[in-house]
Amino acid sequence: MTKIAILTSALALFGASGARADDPVLTGSVGAGDSFAISLAGAVDLQPGTYTLLVHDHSAIHNFHLFGPGVDVSTTIEAVGDQTFTVTLLAGKYFYVCDEHPTTMKGSFTVGAPVATTTTTASKPKPKHHAKPKKKKKK
Repeated sequence: MTKIAILTSALALFGASGARADDPVLTGSVGAGDSFAISLAGAVDLQPGTYTLLVHDHSAIHNFHLFGPGVDVSTTIEAVGDQTFTVTLLAGKYFYVCDEHPTTMKGSFTVGAPVATTTTTASKPKPKHHAKPKKKKKK
């Protein structure tokens, strides 16, 4: 097997499983068929680090704009095609929008460990056992 075939096989195995690679890929899509749709695949349980953002921009009336702590990258509205960015995501909230339609074409995700929540359930109190009163002995 060639090195390229091995690398391709490894990416296929680990890329879709959510395993943390050195430079995982996030895949953005905007305006497929001139629809008003925008999405970002792979933006689940992300930790701070360097990522490749591959954007499939399908429409000359939309763009894909990602911004948040330390990141501000976008395709142009007129351009159609794929564009790749290298982004370093820090802990915090990130947003992606179409700049031409920001109120309807938008999304967000958070980078960093989710806030731990503790759920405490009270156990059912044990019934109290009342001791039977001792009978007094007659004298």
